Amino acid sequence: MSLTRSIALSSRVRSTPDEWIPRHPDLVRLTGRHPFNVEPPLPKLMEHGFITPAALHYVRNHGAVPRIQWEEHRVTVGGLVDRPSTFTMDDLLAMPARELPITLVCAGNRRKEENLVAQTIGFNWGAAGVSTSVWKGVPLRDVLLRCGIKKPSDGANHVCFVGVEKLPKGRYGTSINYWTAMDPACDVMLAYEQNGEKLKPDHGYPLRLIIPGFIGGRMIKWLNEIEVTSEESDNFFHFNDNRVLPEHVTAEIANAEGWWYKPDYIINELNINSAIAYPGHQEVVAITKPNQAYTVKGYCYTGGGRKVIRVEVSIDGGKTWTLTKLTHP
Repeated sequence: MSLTRSIALSSRVRSTPDEWIPRHPDLVRLTGRHPFNVEPPLPKLMEHGFITPAALHYVRNHGAVPRIQWEEHRVTVGGLVDRPSTFTMDDLLAMPARELPITLVCAGNRRKEENLVAQTIGFNWGAAGVSTSVWKGVPLRDVLLRCGIKKPSDGANHVCFVGVEKLPKGRYGTSINYWTAMDPACDVMLAYEQNGEKLKPDHGYPLRLIIPGFIGGRMIKWLNEIEVTSEESDNFFHFNDNRVLPEHVTAEIANAEGWWYKPDYIINELNINSAIAYPGHQEVVAITKPNQAYTVKGYCYTGGGRKVIRVEVSIDGGKTWTLTKLTHP
């Protein structure tokens, strides 16, 4: 009798709102069964090279994945525009598109290493919270021009975005400034394809924001609302996620002294970063003959259109450094 009750309880505990979504069994869960926050094993990420399959792309979800039908989804554009508009997915599909390889990185990538030094308020991302896909979509600039976006001289300083994801603190949202949104070189897009296929539910189906060189936390998934405003977004997540505060500022101090709202500490563009993948953590490299070679390999990235020009490796604790060979796909 007790065994039967135990099995039934276990079954209820294991069910989640996302069970309708097929997911790769090798993904490493970072926050339990729900919400779904995962990264691929680092060797598997490296094995696939520059382009990460969608099934192995890292996922950062704050709650349940919304079930959305392509035919029913709408995106509204309003605020400081001359022609407030509503777009269907087919409307967007009919507009000229861009298709670009873009690297997405969670701002918490490698946070586990920080947490080993001093515990942060974020969970333990390893070194695989980074993935690159070929994203296809409509340039945000084209959509805003079609809607008659006003100029900064008229107060149009920011573009705010919100998705349909429902969370206890409200829908997930953020904003970028006018110049990032409207600069053709920034390639900000409303994406509906990843690696030649429609987006997967975990990656924002049917529509998400892509901002090359920015942290993943700004790239709103399940996007359905765009508003041009004079002030930056007042969304809870825009301020309370993705900040780098001084070392002495605890969560309690940040809340009491308003550190979350100080503009200098926001993370938008990616900072330069690199990680070693081979040898793996605690891997023992067997040396069986004199002068045996071993190739140390890893990845590096940065944001804002800046090029990584140098990566150095030390095998003696930082006493000496060796310049590596870089591959720029």
